[in-house]
Amino acid sequence: MQTQTTRQDALAAEFSALIEGKPQPHRQDVFARLRKELPIFRSDRLDAWVVTRYDDVKTVLSRDEEFQPPQAGAGASAFGRSFMQMGGREHSKKIGIVGREIRSQRSLRERLSDVVLEIARQQANGLRLGEPMDLREHYAVWVPLLSITALTDLPEAARFRDWYRTIVAGSSSSITNPGARVAAFQAREEVRLFLEPIIAERHRNPGKDLLSDLVTAEYEGEPIPHEEIVSNIIFLLAAGVETTERVLTSVLRHVAMDPAEWQWLKTHYTDPESLAAFCAEALRFYPPVNANIRSVIAEFEIAGVTVRPGEKICAMSVSGNHDDSHFPDAARFDHNRFMGASDRQFTSRGDILTFGGGIHHCVGVRLAKTEMEHALAEFLARVERIETIGSPPPAEGFIFHSPLKLPVILH
Repeated sequence: MQTQTTRQDALAAEFSALIEGKPQPHRQDVFARLRKELPIFRSDRLDAWVVTRYDDVKTVLSRDEEFQPPQAGAGASAFGRSFMQMGGREHSKKIGIVGREIRSQRSLRERLSDVVLEIARQQANGLRLGEPMDLREHYAVWVPLLSITALTDLPEAARFRDWYRTIVAGSSSSITNPGARVAAFQAREEVRLFLEPIIAERHRNPGKDLLSDLVTAEYEGEPIPHEEIVSNIIFLLAAGVETTERVLTSVLRHVAMDPAEWQWLKTHYTDPESLAAFCAEALRFYPPVNANIRSVIAEFEIAGVTVRPGEKICAMSVSGNHDDSHFPDAARFDHNRFMGASDRQFTSRGDILTFGGGIHHCVGVRLAKTEMEHALAEFLARVERIETIGSPPPAEGFIFHSPLKLPVILH
């Protein structure tokens, strides 16, 4: 008979296999067993503590005085000094520069929603019916990418696709592959050179866009430093595209493989609350960011273990999102789960862990909601049926998790 220690060692080894990022059919089973038997443990592969229960993950993401995003090394941002590296008053004031545009319900209602709607409609109408295509590359990526480049008024959106993917891979995902940071820093330098003349022009002729807002803003009587402007624009491009692109790919795969779910969505997508509740459940069930890395800055006890300054914690939000103690029948995709209370999920008071927590709760959460809703609604208005080509590739990746391709024929 296995001893408890032997079982826990075997379970930790199964988790280590997940770090490789390859498709794992029993991935959620591993998380469920970790929540029950090993809610906190030390991962040598990550050089970090790992927490898996809902309450513990939420604690790590919400307690800004004890846990902060890492400033350097594997798992830290490759954007440069952006909003994610700021705290206190500085974070509040500087993120407010873009927050008043992309977080404000009034701004979304009066301007941004129409911008995103037009982008989604054009992309959906441009889809070719009856021909094989990769739905991720031909649709899921373009709605958020064109939306954020429109909001920043940046040209040549296609050029940013490879840049932001490389930079994201060298940021939090680099905790599993530190070597990815070299390519990320090279891509960041290429973006910086691309932005230089554009930033100079916005200084001379600012417009009504997020880049101009950063260029013309001040903090404590001083202009925002040039390098911070570059870092925050890269952060907005990466965070604003990668996450929405991935969850759209996951949810389109979901409905393509479940005719009953597709039919429900076809019947209900014109109802705003039904569509919003569906999007909230998609973000719970298929979080594009599966984990968040935090550095311990003050000694703290969590799940019976004392973590100390200088250590790292990997908070598995994907596991917390599937914790039955908080989400009954969490292993089931339930499009009615948040019906009547969907809007709360797109605020810092929401239950889902997908958008982080504390002062670093995603500033673009309402923009992401708007992008998802318009992207799905326009797709459903255009497409009657999705025919999968073979068995659609399963999701893969450790930090960022989604199918890398979605080959289909649309009818």
